[in-house]
Amino acid sequence: MKRRSRIHGWGVYDTAMPHLVASTTSLRRSLTTRPTSFSWAPLPYSTSPGMPQRVQQRPTSLAGCLGTAAVVLAVAVSPVMLPVAAHAQVGVDGAIALHVTESSGIRRFGYPVQARVPFAAGALHDASTVRLLSGRDEVPAQYTVDTRWPDGSVQWLDIDFSASIGPDETTTYAVEHGPGVRVTSDVPRGLTVTEDADLIRVGRIALGTTGRALIRSVTSRGEVVGAGSNGVAVTDRTGRLVDVGALESLTAEIVKPGPVYVEVRYTGQIEVDAAYRPRVTMTVGLPNSKSWIRVETVVEDPERRLSGISFHTPLALGPLPWVWDFGTPRWTYGSLRGETDAVVLTHTVDRSDEATWTVETGEPGRVEMYETARGSGADVAGWGHLEGGSEVVAFALADTGREAGAYRLALDGGGQLSLGFTALAPRDTLRLTVYEHYVSTPVQIGAATSPASMLSPLVAACDLAHYTASGLTPPPEARRR
Repeated sequence: MKRRSRIHGWGVYDTAMPHLVASTTSLRRSLTTRPTSFSWAPLPYSTSPGMPQRVQQRPTSLAGCLGTAAVVLAVAVSPVMLPVAAHAQVGVDGAIALHVTESSGIRRFGYPVQARVPFAAGALHDASTVRLLSGRDEVPAQYTVDTRWPDGSVQWLDIDFSASIGPDETTTYAVEHGPGVRVTSDVPRGLTVTEDADLIRVGRIALGTTGRALIRSVTSRGEVVGAGSNGVAVTDRTGRLVDVGALESLTAEIVKPGPVYVEVRYTGQIEVDAAYRPRVTMTVGLPNSKSWIRVETVVEDPERRLSGISFHTPLALGPLPWVWDFGTPRWTYGSLRGETDAVVLTHTVDRSDEATWTVETGEPGRVEMYETARGSGADVAGWGHLEGGSEVVAFALADTGREAGAYRLALDGGGQLSLGFTALAPRDTLRLTVYEHYVSTPVQIGAATSPASMLSPLVAACDLAHYTASGLTPPPEARRR
């Protein structure tokens, strides 16, 4: 599908912009006396979806447009990691150039970077003899061995750190390694992992170890997770939903324990029926510089009996009404006033790459079309926000519109959030990647991260010659440099 850059040619003067501390009370009160759905195009400044930032990030939200700081995608969980002065060390075997590129035209502040650096057989045996440099300064980072060569030496090394970078910029770091190399910097306010009988706690987020509830708890000013469908589900070819309670033999492994990035991998089976139990893998990631959670789910379906995959989270955001918005080209928004109210964004792409999106609102049995578009104007970003009185959840569905099928983002007044994809044609594997970001209001200036940037991670790659010298295949992002 061809994507075009569009400027709507209008703007908003926001008298609250220097402070970002206005209450959302007036906005929420006004929405109780106005229609439940509205449409507005993106703000052409700062973190408006898909637009380059200027000066400073600020909330990408309906509330931000109206002079509040309510609906946003980020919170400052930790300060931006500043490099510390690095001293020359003896016993250095070499330094590998690592290039970090911003390719979406959005300024990033303390943004998570996940780099994979290759090493030739025998070149590196111990991940503790590696450090990351920016010029002469050491950058706080986390080093995890992904794979090893037959001789036990490191083959691929994961490096997690945070970077601040401007629109369309590239910053080059040096990965210094050798027997005399030692890390001298500490990670400020790093994440720690604790395990209970049936919980894995990472900061203020608690993950379950069974399939019946993945995101068990998120605490801020109060509990953000409520009661309802919680975790992954699949849909079979008859349209029957197989919910999260059907996950069996689920095991949880802490792949990365922090302090910069925590990764937990779940593996198990989902019982479609007594004779068919496809394998499920869920990889959950949590960076320390942003308060989001990323969940990538892969369901192996060798018999091609499944058509859809979805992820569900029950939210508790306090008294209604709640304000919602979606990343449509018109920036559609409205409110949920009662527990039976619902809103659904559906983005459909056919085999010829023709697309249609619709937004429907209403109650069970009384749902009506609010907005729709088709053809070249039907490009949807695949994100949204749900805002209560003091808590906001931003959510995003990655790769929206990339494959033929139907992409669905749904909310209701009971707090149920559902994000899913239904494939147009049968396939051996179903994949779904979602983000959820939890934040209190008002949001501090500089703490915001736009939904568009969350869906467009920074790209980290070495020089092509280094992959060749290591005897390993370069990833696609390295070939595009």
